[in-house]
Amino acid sequence: MKRLLFIGLIFISCHSFSQLLWQINADTVIQYYYTDGDEFSESEINLDKWSHWYGWARSIASNKEQQYYTDFMQNHELKNGCLYLNVNKKSVNAKLVDWMNDNDSIKSGKKFNGLNKRDFKYTAGMIQSKRQFNKGYFEIKFKAPSDKGLWPAFWLYGGTPNEEIDIMELKGERENQTHVETHCQGCDMVRNPIGQKRSFGGWIKLDGDLDKEFNIVSGLWENDEVRYYMNGRCIAVSKVKFDKPKNLVANVAVADDNGPFHPGPEKDDTSFEPMVIDYIRVWTKDDGQETHLVVNANDKNAPPANTDAKSKPKMLYGKKKDHEKDGIFVSLVYSDQNTFKLYCNGLAKKETYTVKFLLGTEVIFEKTGSDRELDIPYGIKPGLKIEVECKGKKAEKVYLTR
Repeated sequence: MKRLLFIGLIFISCHSFSQLLWQINADTVIQYYYTDGDEFSESEINLDKWSHWYGWARSIASNKEQQYYTDFMQNHELKNGCLYLNVNKKSVNAKLVDWMNDNDSIKSGKKFNGLNKRDFKYTAGMIQSKRQFNKGYFEIKFKAPSDKGLWPAFWLYGGTPNEEIDIMELKGERENQTHVETHCQGCDMVRNPIGQKRSFGGWIKLDGDLDKEFNIVSGLWENDEVRYYMNGRCIAVSKVKFDKPKNLVANVAVADDNGPFHPGPEKDDTSFEPMVIDYIRVWTKDDGQETHLVVNANDKNAPPANTDAKSKPKMLYGKKKDHEKDGIFVSLVYSDQNTFKLYCNGLAKKETYTVKFLLGTEVIFEKTGSDRELDIPYGIKPGLKIEVECKGKKAEKVYLTR
């Protein structure tokens, strides 16, 4: 990181909660506001935020997916401040689309995909946001399952038109890889190494395994591109323009041997690891959409790993000039014990930063390190000043006053 951390000036009430995300690039600082998400610290899933199926189907027939997405809480579990999305090998005879008749035909385009009521070999958990979003920064802290055939994903979907931003698609047996992609009607074409045009998407090899520790995967959806991040470092760029609102989805599908993302599970596999989600957060530039984010100070899940892309395919990563201004992401949020928690994503290995809390000239907290998540045992007080320093350069200040 060649440029200093720069944090803007903010005035808030002493009794307000503070939650802000800064994208600190080489030439700019962009401020985002917490808009929506879930820390999964409650005993029940928030039904105002999430639904347990797509609304148009319990699975995606065109993908030959083998799972049936069940109602809350059959394949969903909340514990340790996390949401566990489970997969069970369980035969279910049920409707693919709840509101259709049993013997109605299911078609993908003109292709017949069987009758509505059918046999499923597995049950699984998924969540889809009831709210739709149009641009922003979408992040998930998670631990992936490693079982062969499982297909976890974190993505945005807009039904009309049929647009999709696949921030992350995984396969259990490819634990050190992630797949990124966009889907639209011919608007995301890129050229391969021999000059042929094809749609954007592909696998990226990583220098760590996503099933061993928590990691953060995020996507930044802007006016004319989508950027994909692994633990705050950009790993892919899609030059695509999406302007229709989309729902946010996290799920674990079960692949088929003859479908996309094959193979499926081994036939004799009867138990599977869950997809574990610590939190999902949505940040946008619109302060009019800002809502309160309060983290549970007792949630002590491990901070994310430092996993990064091991290889950067040019078709996905783009040109070097696309990354000249890449920086880091720093967020500061409030806890339910009236203390702060700082999150820093995008630091290169062996890089450090220093954070200071001051009241007047008195330093009441100071820490130098590379902590990805840092608990700060101080709350909002009149005249509180925060400084962040990286690579010998001091950040501008954040003042929190009455």
